[in-house]
Parts: sequence; structure tokens; C-alpha cells
Amino acid sequence: MNLRQVVKIINEKLPIELVAEQDNVGLIAGNYDDECEKMTAAYELESDVLDEVVSSGSNLVVTYHTPLFRPAKSFTSSRSRPDPVYDATRYRVNVFAVHTALDVVRDGLNFDLAERLGLKEVRFLSPLKNTLYKIVVFVPHSHLEQVRRAMARGGAGKIGNYSECSFEADGKGTFLPNEKAFPFIGSAGKLENTDEARFEMIVEKPLVATVLNEMLNAHPYEEVAYDIYPLLNDSPNFGFGAIGELDEPVAIRKFLDGLKDLLDLKFLKVSQLPDVKVKRVALCAGAGVPFYRDAVKSGADVFITGDVKHHDFREAQSHSTILVDATHRGTEKFAAELIYEKLKEMFDDKVAVGMSKCRQENAVFV
Repeated sequence: MNLRQVVKIINEKLPIELVAEQDNVGLIAGNYDDECEKMTAAYELESDVLDEVVSSGSNLVVTYHTPLFRPAKSFTSSRSRPDPVYDATRYRVNVFAVHTALDVVRDGLNFDLAERLGLKEVRFLSPLKNTLYKIVVFVPHSHLEQVRRAMARGGAGKIGNYSECSFEADGKGTFLPNEKAFPFIGSAGKLENTDEARFEMIVEKPLVATVLNEMLNAHPYEEVAYDIYPLLNDSPNFGFGAIGELDEPVAIRKFLDGLKDLLDLKFLKVSQLPDVKVKRVALCAGAGVPFYRDAVKSGADVFITGDVKHHDFREAQSHSTILVDATHRGTEKFAAELIYEKLKEMFDDKVAVGMSKCRQENAVFV
């Protein structure tokens, strides 16, 4: 399978296009014409990881963090200051990053961490906005099911845990074909009035073109009447963070001890430590402090994230929601494992998938 096909499949399964305007995700460095027989999942692209990838025979590394977080003016490398992106191209290793595309999906990093914490009824802490569209098309009844299946195949009609969601209503369609037309119903030069269904499905922004193409190919009319409406609804399919409930309330110290064990941390920083029990838990892996207020509004007992600053803790002390800094890396502990599982699911036996064994830490406690 060549790299172009691999990238296409990943883009179909993860909302790369949806987050690409705000984040440097997708194919970072590579040759679309390369054949890809093995790929490796990793947290970040570092020299040790690259050595491991090359030794394993992989020519594609799929990382969580992008190696080009900030714009680069040049690419140079040396023994004392290696540049993994430059070296990857030298070894003909292609580099793909997923980052927030893995954060904002229901089966992504935040929901995975919520599940590991034992949370139930998990939902997005902050659903994405302005990502939904509604496609409305007018279809003769004879082809309604065909069009419905086609649009669903393109990815329309997904609402949370439900798929193929749609609505239809009967009506009359009127049209007058001219002498150059080849109408499916009626005749040129004769006003036609026929029974049709108004059929509609919602679709996320990255899939609009795909769904539209599927619908047009399935529709029998020469000229298809359809509308595309942008929606103001919160997305049921994409969002930041996660929030859910524990089966039973747990004493705060016991909960925090369990969190340290799960993330393999010796220390946590918390805004306050009152003698309370924890039931509702909110979280956002990585640097999720901007979503703390969403956690407060949602009535969370604790909010877990990383990269918490002095003034963030000061603000949190005026709220009952306990702010927990479990470090950036700690909250993303399972990122490489999750990428590996997703790649295995996407490519099955078509492309071999491995996972980096390097333990990547950006800092240590002393």
C-alpha cells in the first residue's frame, strides 16, 4: 500500500481536516509515492525513536505530538543537536502527526483516559461548534433508500452513539425540462408535478464533499435539487475534554492516589485539598486549563489536566472544583498505545503496525 492510500485512510478515520487550521497535523514530512509495508506509533519523534523505527524496518512513524509545533526557518542536524525531522527524511522515514485529531473524537485520548478512571456516562466537556451541516435533498420515492444508504456510506447521519440518522417528509416537486434535458421523470417541454420526499441528514464539515458526491452518484435526476445548511448546534461527535461520573463517591485522597498509580506519577499538584468525596470528574489531556471553567459550570468535583500555572491555581481556589495538575506528559501517557490500537484497526493485515518502546519524558523530578 502506498503512502497516499495510507494517509487517505487515516484522514477518513480521524478528523485531520477539521483541526488542521489550528494544529499542524497530517503528513509532516514524506513522499506520497513511497510504498508503506510497516509503520510505528510513537508519542513524539525523537532521535531514539527514529533509531528504533529505522531498525524495525518501518518507513512511517505516526506520532501524537507534531515535531513541527512552531514554524521552522531551516532544517539542520548534527551529532550534538540532531533534528529528527531532517534525519527522518535522510533515512526516508515518513512522519505523520495526529495530535488534536486524536483529542476531539469520542474514542480518542480524553474518553480513553476517562474509561481508565472508571467514569460512566462520559460526554464531551466542551463540544466543538460550527462543524455541523445539514444536507437536504429532494428524491423520488423509488430511489429514496438508495440515496439514504449512499449518504450514510459517506459518513452522514452520525449523532453521538447513533448512525444513519435521517428525516423524510413527503411533498410535490415541480419542474419544466427544456428541449436539451433528459429527465428521469416527465418529458421535455411539459410541466411535471411529481411525488417526492424531502430527505435530510446532518454531516460534519470534513465529510460534506464526500457525502455530496455519494448522494449525487446515487440520485437518478439529471439536475439534483439539494440544499446545504450550516448549523449552530454543538457537535455531538467532536469536542475537547471529557466528563463523567464514578459509580460511587470516593474520598479525594483515595481518588488522587489512584490517579497517581494509573499515570505512574509520584506527585500531583492540586489547587486545594478539602475533606470531600469525588463523584463527577472532568479532564482534558495535555494543556487543558482553558476548559477549567467548563468543568466548573458542569459541576465537576475535580478537573484533571497538565501545564497548570500559578494564577490558574489561584483562580481555582475560588471554586469548589479542585484543579489537578497531573502533568502534560502524564495525562497523555496512553497516547502511543491508543494510536497503535487505532492503526491496527484501520489497516488490519494490510500494513504491519508496531509501537515504540522508548519511554519518552521531557522532564524529570529530582
